This record gives sequence, C-alpha cells and structure tokens, in this order.
Amino acid sequence: MNVHPQSNSNCTGKDRPSALIPIEAEGFHAFADGFALDGQWVIFLSIAGHKDAVKAIRATLLTNNWLNVGIHEVCLLPRTKYRTSVKALPSGIVHTAIFIKNDLGQAETHYTLTARQDFTEADLYFTALIRHSAVPVHSGWKTWLHKRAVQGNEVETLTAHGIHGIKISLDDTSLAEDISTALKKGKLKTVFDNASLLPFSKKSSRI
Repeated sequence: MNVHPQSNSNCTGKDRPSALIPIEAEGFHAFADGFALDGQWVIFLSIAGHKDAVKAIRATLLTNNWLNVGIHEVCLLPRTKYRTSVKALPSGIVHTAIFIKNDLGQAETHYTLTARQDFTEADLYFTALIRHSAVPVHSGWKTWLHKRAVQGNEVETLTAHGIHGIKISLDDTSLAEDISTALKKGKLKTVFDNASLLPFSKKSSRI
C-alpha cells in the first residue's frame, strides 16, 4: 500500500481519490481511506488492513478507547449508537466501516456525509433537512436555507478525509417561522398553496 503524507487542511468531496492515512492503536497498524470527525469524535471511519490489526483497532474503538488516525487522536462520541460493517476483500485485506447512527426521532443534532464530488455544503444541508426535518422545504430554497443556517451557526463542516460531511443543529419551530417570514416578505418563492408551515406534520416533505 502506498501512503501519502497527510495534509493538515480539511478535505472535501471535491478532492481526488484519497491517500491512505495510517491508523495506530496499542501497537496495531492499519490505514484509513476515509473519515469524518466532529472535533475528536469519530462520526465515520473506514479502516483497511490485515484482519488481525483491523479487528484489534475496531475493538479498541468500540470499547471507548482512543486511537491515532494520522495527526488526530480520536474516540467514539459518548452515549451514542454506532453501526459497523465488515468485508473481506479478495486480496486478503479486511475492510471495516464504523459510523454514527443518527437518531431520527429524538436528536436535534444530525450528521450528513457524502462521497460525491459534485455535492456542495448547501446540497448536504438540504439533504439533511429532507431526512430529519418535519418542515416542508423546496429545492429552489436551497441557497437561502443554507445561508440562514450558516448565519445562525446551525451548520458546521466536519474535519474529513476522502468524504465531505456536516453537522447540523435542527430547530423545526424556528426554521418554520423563518421560512414563513421570508415567504411573506417575498424572499422565497411561494410553492405551497393555502398551507401554513405551522403547525407542520411530523413527516418530512419535499417538492
């Protein structure tokens, strides 16, 4: 495997195919081809290497111990559910992905990730609203919605390599009120006929 030096800058989905980043935990070594971090907390981590090393690193992380991913010392977010997938490759290398499980029904903080090179942060934020918000939104509002979130400190870019990710803080009541105000002032195109955004259903909708 060829390992290229890691940059200190955040990588986005616009980057070329990822370099492999070294991972170390308790003397075991493997590589990451993609990760997303919220500070020191793992949101997504893709690990590849010898099966024994990958197994040991995975166990280290899942038992809430720290490991080194390039220049980052990381751990799982406390009191948070994670999912894992494991796949043995024909070459004999084992690949494991560890990723946070968003709680669709309770949390007000959500994470959205993509490996698509053509996705902007506004695209990601709109996708997050579709998945997690009960407020009806229109694709034509995408730029306005993202600008509103940035100004309100409701969206944050994750430290990432090989993928692109954001963290959003969601308040449906505030979002619906701001959209209603913008519609009344003519800042947004009216696309919902004779319908109020408040109260709104518990099911997301998109046009």
